[in-house]
This record gives sequence, structure tokens and C-alpha cells, in this order.
Amino acid sequence: MLLISPKTKPYLGLKVVAALILAGTLTSFLPKEKEEGMYPLAQLHQVDLKAAGLQIPVSEVYNPGGVSLTNALVRLGGCTGSFISETGLIITNHHCVFSAVAGHSSSEHNYLDEGFYAKDTSEELKTTIPCRITTSFEDVSDKVLQGIDVNTSADERKKTIAKNIKEITAAEEKAHPDREIQISEMHVGKYYTLFRYKLLEDVRLVYVPPKAIGKFGGESDNWMWPRHNGDFSVVRVYENGKPFKPERFIQVNAGGTSENDFVFIMGYPGRTYRHMPAEYLNYQQDYLLPIIADWFDKRIEILEADAGDDTDTKLRYAGRIASLSNVTKNFKGKMQGFRRTDVIEQRQNIQNELRAKCTQEENAVFDDIEKYYSRINALATDVVMGNQILSASGVFYTAAFIAKYSDKLAAMSGAERKEWLEKNHESLVGEYARRYRIVNRSVDLKNFANGLAVLDKRGSELGKLVSDMLKLESPNASLLEAHCKKMWEKTKFADVTTMRDLLNDNPAKFFKQGGKLVEIAGAFQHALDPKATEWSTVNTEIDALLPQLATLKEKYTDELFIPDANGTLRLTYGYIKGFEPSDAVYNDPFTTVDGIIEKAQPSGDYYMPEYLLEKYRQTEPADALRHPKKNSVVAGMLYNMDTTGGNSGSPILNAKGELVGVNFDRAYSATINDFAWNESYSRSIGVDIRYVLFVMKYMHEADALLDEMNVSL
Repeated sequence: MLLISPKTKPYLGLKVVAALILAGTLTSFLPKEKEEGMYPLAQLHQVDLKAAGLQIPVSEVYNPGGVSLTNALVRLGGCTGSFISETGLIITNHHCVFSAVAGHSSSEHNYLDEGFYAKDTSEELKTTIPCRITTSFEDVSDKVLQGIDVNTSADERKKTIAKNIKEITAAEEKAHPDREIQISEMHVGKYYTLFRYKLLEDVRLVYVPPKAIGKFGGESDNWMWPRHNGDFSVVRVYENGKPFKPERFIQVNAGGTSENDFVFIMGYPGRTYRHMPAEYLNYQQDYLLPIIADWFDKRIEILEADAGDDTDTKLRYAGRIASLSNVTKNFKGKMQGFRRTDVIEQRQNIQNELRAKCTQEENAVFDDIEKYYSRINALATDVVMGNQILSASGVFYTAAFIAKYSDKLAAMSGAERKEWLEKNHESLVGEYARRYRIVNRSVDLKNFANGLAVLDKRGSELGKLVSDMLKLESPNASLLEAHCKKMWEKTKFADVTTMRDLLNDNPAKFFKQGGKLVEIAGAFQHALDPKATEWSTVNTEIDALLPQLATLKEKYTDELFIPDANGTLRLTYGYIKGFEPSDAVYNDPFTTVDGIIEKAQPSGDYYMPEYLLEKYRQTEPADALRHPKKNSVVAGMLYNMDTTGGNSGSPILNAKGELVGVNFDRAYSATINDFAWNESYSRSIGVDIRYVLFVMKYMHEADALLDEMNVSL
């Protein structure tokens, strides 16, 4: 991934001269198709946005010498948001604040179900969501790669890069104590960019629609089109106890947009893998995606069964279930994408063509990549699921954690043990706290039993080891659960406060705990550790090969590509556009409120309370909010822009840079976007601004909020 070539002068910030942008090798990282690409801001001068349809100067979008729309963008937790007022209002997705709302909800005040509207600032609810604003960035590739040459081993290369990054970050933090510093790898082992962020930690809920609106369609519609959910919310960010005044905010266009109109998005897309070798895609298809999708389905089932009809428990699990559901459906979409497209075959053909041009010595790169991914595949089930079990079962993790250190401590003298525990006390407490999670005893046991059943089903050595120790042949989840039930009922390892306090106050006593569970978990951990170590070593070797592969591409091909997304600020553009997801099926790019009325049910994913349905039926909305042909308020919108995770909450902007929607999803066929983009099936989904305004004005009568946004209907 590449933002700035190491051959160029460093970036000093968003407010520097644009002439410092990219040169040399960057030319080979440009897209063949304009619609594809999550462009780093430094590459915008390479893109003809005016010809594509932009009606404002590019300097209004990104202006290194002054203020532009870029200054209105924020990274809100793991999502994107944008300022929509001069008083710190930020619009983002409902699902981006879902957990925060659930945390404030109870059976008495169920803001998740009923929605929330703070009529003045005194009613706003605080969250723990961090808000980051990109203030500057610069290329630090030469500094990060200092001390590395062609003879540096993979392991030493990794250590040197980590050491250099730590030193550069420390120096930056000293020079800029008011900024959060992050060095992002823009292309594995080759290009690095240092980002400076202004961190604001006082984010408060202002407006959240009821779940029946914000999550309408639930998991049935997740990653699907057509969509009718109002996936938006509004928060306000504060600095020093006062509403933050942004350098720039985005003006709302209440009239929305039309089919085939030019649109663009700015935001913080998460990760894409478009420059990884074909072997990586095969690993995803055959191992990671199916393992995690099946496992997360089971974890969701366990949580839903445990919650039953209890409202408070459902609210407590809501965020966790939503997160698991989002991942598993995404992974299933990717698996479908691999089946229905030739993405892997295309990637392999490109590699074969490149390999044919290389010398015999250069071909060693391809041989090594094949060799190392063969080991990754062999280790995948044990390493991936072994760690998943330890993460999902706090009881089993505690037993493994005790076993991990108890043998080491037992070999020491009393004085040595005391000295070692005192010296490592803080790191031990931190390590334990990071991974020790308990929902409750029942869920914890079910997670362990079902995780172990996955290992056994896939013929895992780890699974067989535990089954043998439990003296069970061909165990399934139910049998494992029944067999281990007494251990989970009796153990103190499920008492979160007790275990954390014991480690903190008396670590010697903590590590003296034993029993059958510690014996089994210890054997499990002992068998997993060498596999995990090899996994890490092999991935380090692969990381050392990737820059070599990129160098060969630059040398032998004229392939044009742009950097993979990595959570840093990007721009993508395209058009409001429908598509054909399957033969003879055309999807219109807009949905309307009529579709909500058609789908509405008294329960389930399409639940819509009668009082809201009545408002939908009876309200006469402002003409600006209606679809020009269907005479109904526009709800959802579809476009061919290039987005991925992290773009949730990104503003959808028209040719004049006005807000016309909020991005929240991709079509099911577009989940494959993380590996490859294609105009025929890659579509992203947003909530239309017309529906946002309709809900605010007519569902909650939030006129004061609309006034603050400079919107008049």
C-alpha cells in the first residue's frame, strides 16, 4: 500500500504546498478505471475529478494550503463521521453508536427501541467513542526502513521496523504532545506514512432513531439490497466542556440526488487485500472465512438462547450479537463472491504471467510464497480456532493462563519466584485483563464446548488432544458440554472480580491454582504455542516477500494500481447506479418509504410499531423529500463507489460537495470488494438524506436540530 514514495520530500501536513505530492514510483500505483479506488488524499492530483463530474474546485475537496471538505471528516471509533454544523454536530451510522445506545438503555429507559433525542445540550448522553481528526501526515519510509538491506533476514527486518517505528513515534509524541501519532504501513515492508490526529474523547448522543427505523430489516437485510433502514445517528463532540467548533462542516442538500449523478465519499476505509498473492485468497476461501463464519453463527445462537425473552439481557447482548452477525454475513458474502467470480483465478493468472517474465533467481519469490502459504493452511484450523476458544471462554483461558506460568514459577526458589512476580506484576495483570472475558458460566461453557467441537470436526490435533484427556470418542458439542458441566459449575475461574483481584493482590496464590481444568488447558496451550510461534514466523517470512513481489511488478509490468485501504483518510467516487445481481434481475438505485410499509411486520427483523406505521401512512412530507417519479420519500440509495469496512458513516457528497446521504453497507455481492472491485457487481449502500430529514422532522419533530443543521423544509 502506498501513500507517498520514499523518494519524495516529507509531507508537513494538510496545510502545506501541494507540490510536495508523490513522484517517481507512485505513477505505477494509479488505477486503470477511475471508478475503482480508495484514493489517498495525496493522489487526488492524479485523478480528473472535474471530468468525472465534480462541479467545485478540487481545492474545495482537499486543500493542503487551507481549509476544505477534508477538515469536516472525522474517524469516530471504527467508523467515519462528518461535521454538519458549526457547533460540533456529527452525522454517522446508527450501527456505529449501537453499543453506546444499548449501554444507556434499560427496561425502564429503552433508548435502543424507543430512540433518543436531546432537545438541548443538557440532555445529551456521554459515550466512550473516541473522535479523531487527521491534522497532518508525512512520509517516513526512509526512517522506518533505516538499517535494512537485501541481506537482512525476515525476522531481523521485522524487529528493525518495529524498533524504528517505536523510536519515530516516541520522538513525534515528544514534539507534538497534543497529537495522537500513528505510523501506517502503506505497502507491506516498503512504504510508511506518519499521521497526526487531534483526539477528542467527549462524544455525546444527540439523536438516535428507534431501532425499528435504524435497524429495520435486521440481519435479514444486512449486506442486502433493496434496503429501507434509517442507518444514521447524530452525536456532538466537545472540547474542554464546550461544543467543538470545526474548521469546516458539510452543508446538507435536502433535495438529495438522482440516478446517474456523480457522487463521492471521503472516509476511513478499513482493510483491503487487492495486492496480496493468490495463495492468500485461497487461504481466505478454504480456511479463515468458513471457520469464522460457522463459529460466529454458533456464538450468536448461544447468546440468543441465553437471553431468551429477558429485555435487559437482550439489551446487554445487543451490541455483541450485532457485531458477530455483521462479520459472519460479510464472510459468507465473500465466500459466495469467490464461488461466483473468477477473482482467485485472475489473481493467479497475473502471477503466472509475471513469473514467466522473471529470471530463475527472481522466481524464488513465488516458490517461497507457495511454500509458506502451504504451512499457513496446515496450521490454520488449530491456530485460528485455538485462539478463538481462548478468547470466547474466559474460564478455559484462565486455566491456560495459570498453566502457562505455573511450571515456570514452580522451578524457581521462593526468593526467585517473589522477585519475578514483583518485576512482572503489571505486565501479567495487563495480559490477563486484555483477554479474560466472561459473559456467564453457561455461555462460557457452551462457547468452549462448541469451539472444541469445531476443532474435532475439522480433524484438529488440538481437538483430539482435549477429547483424549476427557476420554471422549467423537465428541459433539452437547456431549462435551454435559461432560464438562460440573467443572464449570465448581470453578472460581468464572468469577471475574475474584480472579482479577486475586491476580492483582496475591499472584503467587493465583498461579498455585490447579485441578483437571488447568491440566487440560495447560496441555492445550502447550500444544498450541509452537503452532502459533510457527504461524508468526511464517507470516514474518511472507511479509518480507511482499515488497519483493511489488518490486517485480514494477520492473516487469505496467500494471496500474492504488494502495490498499488501511484505516487512513481516503476518497472514492462514482455514480448513483443500479445493477443486476443475478440473471434478469435489475435493482433500482433508490428505495422509498412505500417499501417500509410493504415489508413491515408486527415482530421479527421487519418489526415496525403501529404508531410509526401510522405516521408513515398519514404524513404529508415536504416535496423536496419525495422520489420524483414514485411520489414517496426516498429511503435508501445505491452507487458504484469503492468502499469497505470503516466507510460506515462516511458522507455521500454530490458534485457540489453537499451531503446527500450516509454510507452504511455494501450489497452482498460486493463483500468481495476487499479482494477485488468490479463495476458489474460492486455496489455500496447508503441512507438517503431525504429519509434522514423525514425521520428527524416527522417522526421525532426534531426541528431545533434541523435548524442547527441549516435545513429548512
